[in-house]
Amino acid sequence: MKLLVPSIGEPRPADARLIRLAEFLGIHCDQISLTETGALITEAADTVNAKDGSCLVINPEVIREWAGGNAPSDDFASTLVSSFRGVLIHAVRPDPFHSELVRSLTAGRFQAVQRVADSEDRLTVASDSKDVCGPYAGVSVCKANSENDRTFTVGKGGRNLISIGGEAHFAVSHLEKADVFLLGSEDVADLDSEVGEDCNVDLFSRFVPHAMALRHVFGDQCWRPFKSHACVIVDDPLMRPNYGFLDFHELLRMMKQHNFSTTLAFIPHNFRRSSAEGVRIFRDNSDRLSLCYHGNDHTGAEFATTDRSRLDTMIQSAEHRMTAFTEATRVHCDRVMVFPQGKFSVEAMAALRAHNFEAAVNTESHPWRDHILLTLREVAQPAVLRYAGFPLFLRKNGRQMQDTEIAFRLFFGIPLLIGEHHDTFHNPQSLVDAVTRINKAAPEIIWSSAGAAARGSVLHRRDTDGSLHVKAYARAVRVEIPSQRKECIHIHWGGRGREEGLESVQRNGVPGVPFHSDDFETCASAVLELRTEEQFSIHFREEQIKNIPPMSLRYNAGVFVRRRLSEIRDNHISGRPLLLSTTKALQKLIWH
Repeated sequence: MKLLVPSIGEPRPADARLIRLAEFLGIHCDQISLTETGALITEAADTVNAKDGSCLVINPEVIREWAGGNAPSDDFASTLVSSFRGVLIHAVRPDPFHSELVRSLTAGRFQAVQRVADSEDRLTVASDSKDVCGPYAGVSVCKANSENDRTFTVGKGGRNLISIGGEAHFAVSHLEKADVFLLGSEDVADLDSEVGEDCNVDLFSRFVPHAMALRHVFGDQCWRPFKSHACVIVDDPLMRPNYGFLDFHELLRMMKQHNFSTTLAFIPHNFRRSSAEGVRIFRDNSDRLSLCYHGNDHTGAEFATTDRSRLDTMIQSAEHRMTAFTEATRVHCDRVMVFPQGKFSVEAMAALRAHNFEAAVNTESHPWRDHILLTLREVAQPAVLRYAGFPLFLRKNGRQMQDTEIAFRLFFGIPLLIGEHHDTFHNPQSLVDAVTRINKAAPEIIWSSAGAAARGSVLHRRDTDGSLHVKAYARAVRVEIPSQRKECIHIHWGGRGREEGLESVQRNGVPGVPFHSDDFETCASAVLELRTEEQFSIHFREEQIKNIPPMSLRYNAGVFVRRRLSEIRDNHISGRPLLLSTTKALQKLIWH
């Protein structure tokens, strides 16, 4: 099955962008070259009938040019629709020809194309549209864009999926054996354009409904998330029963009551400073509480340095500390790095990759002092692979995790990572509200550690020959087969083609899995037995620093003072606003 895009000469810009979106989703596309003869449109039926079973894209301007401006007959429209499994009508305008084409192709169920009457009207997804719109069902997304968004007048028998002011904006009509989708957008977003933080709202009508329609028509042939993961990540606290406003006993009660899990972003400098009770709490509740790395000493911008030797030293020091911590406490720490103060460099990402960390998690999407914008293509994937090919998973705080953000992440397989600090628990209602919204939107969500969320954030699709492909983002991924039979699977790690130091692909920690790399990805193949779940990972040749050079006495003294002052601030000053502001000013004076 393919997406067929008719054109005269080069595809029109909106069609070209739709092709790129389809390919991004894993769909095979073919261009149908039409001759600009002005012949009667009915003579073209044989051209499309030969492509039976595929999905046809209809751009009204292409049809107008092909047909010499003649409106298609109802008989031809019926023949056309009956030849395909799906038809996508897009790039529509409030134009008589466009309106007549819509009416003809939907047998009158939808008719005129209209401008948005009120720019204050919102795009609202129907609550009964989960089969097509997935996690967006029931969500009021954003205000309409009067320059781009269009609606359709409804006759009888059409199904309205997304409305603007009660009028159909994204709709479907089932005719013959085909689903005819109407996309009320004049343009399609460019996947490779740079976008801001709110692209899931600003570009929604030019991007997400198109992806919804394509996924519905092509089913398992599209890349789609297999399971959805979520985690709350709390930065900095010591592993003690209380830290600042955070009481771990109360957190446990909240997690059980509201059904979520928490990862503590733990500072390796504190590896000898945990209390026996704090360790017991984590060890006895490993299904709810977990650890990951939070820098090494948590000094100012320590992972924003570009000095590779210094980065290697810090990472190996952190590893040695956490290995000693695990041996002493039997509490595991995921090889996931949360950057202190959200500051990192590309060189830090390369160093983490070389040391076989699984992923990084951060609030900022760009390196420190390099305010680049991600592309829409990067934002609509589980992790960003721009920086040295190492996966960066993005998180937001509870207040930012609103319905539209949740729906966007669920739809594209992005884990729902909530980043907080101890002061959130002074009044944790915003966190509880975010967790409640997530559980309502996705009752099947898997609350796990940050590491498990990274490993489980994979996309699946089946090729036309039935083979199963898995797109991995974290260095290590958990893979299970979704069918009831033995499967040969192909695992793809993007952003890592022909990488220096790539040594092996391991299966459950054992090397030997066959793999190959090209300029774009590393791919491994394996056979999985029925109902099995296994871990696959790419492994880099790691050069250990035999003798970690000691830091200077001045550096160590500065780290000691910084950590203790931070703890005094969190434990004793946070509840006193005036004293807190004075302390922060003093910190800046000392450290900056």
